[in-house]
Amino acid sequence: MKLDDVYEELLSIVSNCGAQIDVPIESERFFENLVDGFQGNQVEFVSFARENVGGWFRSIPIDGPNWIQEAEWQFHNNKPMVFVGEVSIPKSTGLYHDDACLFAFISEDGVTKSVIQVA
Repeated sequence: MKLDDVYEELLSIVSNCGAQIDVPIESERFFENLVDGFQGNQVEFVSFARENVGGWFRSIPIDGPNWIQEAEWQFHNNKPMVFVGEVSIPKSTGLYHDDACLFAFISEDGVTKSVIQVA
């Protein structure tokens, strides 16, 4: 079984968490490794993904990131980081040409990353 074999089903499952399968590239690698290491068929993998996606893409705010562009979930050491929150940056601040948002992530070992998206 390859990632392409379960891509459509996995896309639906993962997008509900605010993540994507192939963006950023670390996400694609994460899912390729999951599929490669899975001992079972496609149906079993899809069920496994449904049961575990909430543990892979954890979010402190219940509703997860409200991306204003494509989802850009962050990774560290080949694992999804925990989404900790977002800060709106209005156009009126003069920092960006339009409204923006900063999305913050933390790893289990304390590494932080952020993403800024401009509408």
